[in-house]
Amino acid sequence: MKPHFRTVGEIIITNTLFAMEESPAYAVAMRLLSKSFQGLPVLDPSGNIVGKVTEINLLKALKSGKNLHKTMVREIMAEAPPVVDTETPLERAVEIMEANQLVRLPVMKDGRFIGSVSRHDLLRAWLGVWMDHEKGSYAEVIG
Repeated sequence: MKPHFRTVGEIIITNTLFAMEESPAYAVAMRLLSKSFQGLPVLDPSGNIVGKVTEINLLKALKSGKNLHKTMVREIMAEAPPVVDTETPLERAVEIMEANQLVRLPVMKDGRFIGSVSRHDLLRAWLGVWMDHEKGSYAEVIG
């Protein structure tokens, strides 16, 4: 079955969470908990993606005795994930996620971070369905 949408840029990106390298780890943990996300990309002051912070990075920091209020994201972040742009075909995004065992991919447009797409987003885009928030159910995209 061919994807309903052709590129990542055709997906409505709703996850725009990110952290800066100098963000306190505690603030990032609270952001993840409030949004029920497992991780987010880390940007440097120029807007480049330089890493990612996941729940496991935060848990490892806590386990090792770090105070998340005094720990900066740069101290606990993991390696930067692969990045896609809005012109990346859905098939390629799925290949990248599969090869790297990722839950989400950061998306850039014109060299600027615009958000992340999840496996859930890619599945919906492939099938051509989207959440109808008014009805609380999935609806097929027409067109």
